Amino acid sequence: MTELQKVFLFYTFLYFAFKGGIYVALYVALIIAEKIARQRHEQFLKYRRQKRAEEQMKWKVAYSLCDKKNDVPKPKPLDLSKLINNPNSFSAYSYVKPIW
Repeated sequence: MTELQKVFLFYTFLYFAFKGGIYVALYVALIIAEKIARQRHEQFLKYRRQKRAEEQMKWKVAYSLCDKKNDVPKPKPLDLSKLINNPNSFSAYSYVKPIW
């Protein structure tokens, strides 16, 4: 092996060692950043739960009124046959052309 080939292999080894070192460093930095992000996310969720509980207590009456309003059953729409035979319906007095 010539001297030039040895120098080339040496610098190639340095290049790959440097590249591998950068990959390892970035991976470790990613792990640390992810850990910090998870901690901040947990803090945010805790803060949001606390704020929602405070809001629930603050607007307790409004929430209960809204729940009562939503609990009232809504009437279902009439079937087509009942709608056509209903004298209060506009369609009872209008001509409907048959499909077939």
